[in-house]
Amino acid sequence: MADRLRVTELDFDTIKSNLKTFLNQQSEFTDYDFDGAGLSVLIDLLAYNTHYNAYYLNMVANEAFLDTALLRDSAVSHAKVLNYVPHSTRAPVAYIKFVVDSTSYTPATLTLSEGFTFLSNQIDSKAYNFVLLDNGISDISVSKTGTNFIFSSIPIYEGQLISYNFTHNSASNPKQVFTIPDANIDTTTIKVTVQPSAANTASTVYTKVTDVLEVTASSEVFFLQEERNGRYQIYFGNDVVGKSLSDGAIVTATYLLTNGTAGNKANNFVATAGVTDSLGNILTNFTITPLSAAAGGADRESVDDIKYSAVAQFSAQNRLVSFKDYESYILNNYPTLESVSVWGGEDNIPPVYGKVFVSLKPYAGFYISESEKTRIIDEIITPKAIVTVKTAIVDPEYLYLVVENKVQYDPTKTTGTVTSIKNAIRSAVLGYRDSELNKFGAKFVLSKMQDTVDGTDNNAIIGSEAIVRVQKRFEPTLATSQNYTIEFNVPIHRGTITNKLTSTEFVVNDSQGVARTVILDEIPQSYSGISSINVTSPGTGYTTTPTVTITGDGTGAQAEAVIVNGSVQSVNITNRGIDYTRAVVTITGGSGYGATGDAVIDSRTGVLRTIYYDTNAERQIVDSTAGTIDYDNGIVTLNDINVRSISSDDGFIRLTIESEKGIIQSVRNTIITIDEDDPTSIVTTLETV
Repeated sequence: MADRLRVTELDFDTIKSNLKTFLNQQSEFTDYDFDGAGLSVLIDLLAYNTHYNAYYLNMVANEAFLDTALLRDSAVSHAKVLNYVPHSTRAPVAYIKFVVDSTSYTPATLTLSEGFTFLSNQIDSKAYNFVLLDNGISDISVSKTGTNFIFSSIPIYEGQLISYNFTHNSASNPKQVFTIPDANIDTTTIKVTVQPSAANTASTVYTKVTDVLEVTASSEVFFLQEERNGRYQIYFGNDVVGKSLSDGAIVTATYLLTNGTAGNKANNFVATAGVTDSLGNILTNFTITPLSAAAGGADRESVDDIKYSAVAQFSAQNRLVSFKDYESYILNNYPTLESVSVWGGEDNIPPVYGKVFVSLKPYAGFYISESEKTRIIDEIITPKAIVTVKTAIVDPEYLYLVVENKVQYDPTKTTGTVTSIKNAIRSAVLGYRDSELNKFGAKFVLSKMQDTVDGTDNNAIIGSEAIVRVQKRFEPTLATSQNYTIEFNVPIHRGTITNKLTSTEFVVNDSQGVARTVILDEIPQSYSGISSINVTSPGTGYTTTPTVTITGDGTGAQAEAVIVNGSVQSVNITNRGIDYTRAVVTITGGSGYGATGDAVIDSRTGVLRTIYYDTNAERQIVDSTAGTIDYDNGIVTLNDINVRSISSDDGFIRLTIESEKGIIQSVRNTIITIDEDDPTSIVTTLETV
């Protein structure tokens, strides 16, 4: 009997081979040459048909689930079941101060209405259009101050304001669904008005549904969804959930057509038209002061992001209770953010109860502006948060890594030059940064970074070692005596003469009032002597002073016992010694027995001083107690320091010190990164073998 066809092997070549094997086993085709006959074409067709069907069914199965869906249409459809609408392109928003000069002191008012436009400076040879929107802030009036109308802070959005009209026909469109023809719209700016008929010109503004539980049969609302071709649709209720449209109703959709991320960082605006005050005067003399450059622009949500956000948003159930609720909701409503960190006030240092702390890292730049923080709290967080819980947005704290690689390689096993190998190692380290760091909650693992370095050229590189230093940057207040607390938030290495904390230069006045260009200098070994010895058991029978011996990982510590009535009453330190992290005390001799003691080592705190080098290259101390270092908690404290000026171009003082551990975990609002614009951040030394 002929073997059956094997249906579990579904690639084309295997299917074709199985078909030929099956036919060869039939008596009608004994000794038939399938490869050289016309029947071979039919076998190919059968194999192709089987392969196509197998592939199609496999893809159908993939698209049936959100986790495995590859097509945007499928992901959008699954997300809709979870009550999630993928976010559209988002328009950047900038804040400006707008002053209009009328050259007259006559009292009047001036209104800036929706649609007033501005033009930005050029980015990559292209200027961008910005517009005022009717969001309750821009459509306002101000009275004249002197000769000026002053709008102190107004938001302007990148894009063009578009209006599109639809007429409802219940016969051809019974589901009341209308497709917006433009693709790159910002759905957060959609405003929908409904006019009952051509004859009845009274219009009603409909609001977008955010929570269906709040919608009644008479609610004048509209729903939003993404259709199969990627455009967005608005649709209306059925008189059960939301009010339905009357036949012949005219629907007007007004929205912003935007360039998304391309408009980020736009600045320096000019108005494109004049304005008219309440007296009918046309005014064109404007002064526009940028308060913050355009930010917040984002591209349409990708398929992978939809698959992640839909589940997270569904879990949050449109409320802000847990940390994950905050993270998913903020990311969904402000998609220009790369990473969000949320923690409760009880976990803050110091604790602040009844408060939620949020830190935000944008894709572009390091921080978001104060105006954007206010907008996120007022428009995104507050409407959904618990009433009694307040939210504070804090800036990320960047912990910069300075990596020194020492790499051994065999030059005979590579065609690369020293420069090309160093560049490849640098790219590998930056690649590790991009994949593992640059976000909240990231963990730096030295061994994994070294694997990327060694893998740069597996043939030539024998091995490598790396020293990783951590760097904090802070901007001091000039010409003011002030205390500073710089938190590394990781354990840091106690210094030695050759490996200790360093800083960039800054200027202070010495005790004589002379300006000195100084650096911070860690005093080696100032933290590790023996402070005291506690007597844990006094012993008995001592007739002479016993010998106190101190052993440990430091050197030089000495002490003497004090005998009272044959027992050791106390132990006095005669030499504190240096470099102790642990020590053991032994008491012997004196004809007695049983006395024991424990050594108390200085806390792991170092001392910082400010120094400069004179014309003879000799070190001169300006302030011997400028600050302290808490090595265990990674905190540097500077006491009453008055910085007159700073040597660095960016106005920051940099503190750099070796990390105590090869694994560095970011906490709260700390982001671990490597500054690729700093040539000293990645240094590689090649050694030949």
